[in-house]
Amino acid sequence: MSDSSLIAKAEKMKTFSNAIWLDSIKNMQSWLESNLKGALAQQNASGKDVLTVFVVYDLPGRDCHALASNGELLANDGDFTRYKSEYIDVIEGHLKTYKSQPVVLIVEPDSLANMVTNLDSTPACRDSEKYYMDGHAYLIKKFGVLPHVAMYLDIGHAFWLGWDDNREKAGKVYAKVISSGAPGKVRGFTDNVANYTPWEDPTLSRGPETEWNPCPDEKRYLQAIQKDFKSAGIQSVYFVCDTSRNGKKVDRKHPGEWCNQTGVGIGARPQASPVSGMEYLDAFYWIKPLGESDGTSDESAARFDGYCGHETAMKPAPEAGQWFQKHFEQGIKNANPPL
Repeated sequence: MSDSSLIAKAEKMKTFSNAIWLDSIKNMQSWLESNLKGALAQQNASGKDVLTVFVVYDLPGRDCHALASNGELLANDGDFTRYKSEYIDVIEGHLKTYKSQPVVLIVEPDSLANMVTNLDSTPACRDSEKYYMDGHAYLIKKFGVLPHVAMYLDIGHAFWLGWDDNREKAGKVYAKVISSGAPGKVRGFTDNVANYTPWEDPTLSRGPETEWNPCPDEKRYLQAIQKDFKSAGIQSVYFVCDTSRNGKKVDRKHPGEWCNQTGVGIGARPQASPVSGMEYLDAFYWIKPLGESDGTSDESAARFDGYCGHETAMKPAPEAGQWFQKHFEQGIKNANPPL
């Protein structure tokens, strides 16, 4: 970057933490212990707890309804065995070693939301169902008994599960998943991961432009689903909302657009208990790293997803997870509140 004002804004970003994505076995091996060790050193030096936030993201058949972010493990028994032994068990071992410091795990974004809405329409999701459900049961049993670890299961976003029938079905799915992991405990749920839906959007209401969604922003979504999950018998219902890219209403023409949206802006800064009167909202947090691409715009690429070619998707864009400088610069320029 050559713009001095953008450089200054980027420097300010360094003062806030971001989730660390363990999105492959190799990346888990590279990033998990090194960050736990670094956090422990900070904790010992300061005398204060140092929280580390990781995203667990390597289920077999990952991201079954999209193409841009499919993972390394396929939906078969052999790769499920690898998921358990080479990924989950290794994470568990490190978490047990570094047991004096708090850790948050954001668990498998998009996976269970796909189980709510896409089993009938997407064969890949049907093929992945067993591994998604059994994988969650396995990891909840492993991680949910560790007293220094808090887990949050992903619940998509307002324009995925916000409709009444989707929320009702989600309550049943998530209650079943959590009970399957007993005696492990789940702290709560995370919403808007890697998405752009604003925390509040007073311009939207239940009507034709929102496809009659009664929850057209993340605040109304969490207010509604908190009641639904409690009614479904889920005991611990707390939320962490990803505000890394929802500070500005993006240019998308349909709220389901998710890939590299133009008009992006960083949202609220990471903060615990950020909203008065919403005691069940644990935090705003930057889960998706601003500047990491959602998916390639190259139509000839094996992982090209049509959404990344839509009008409001910024182009040219690199593969999912690769650095996208232009998107990063727009995000810091449009930050709300400003950096």
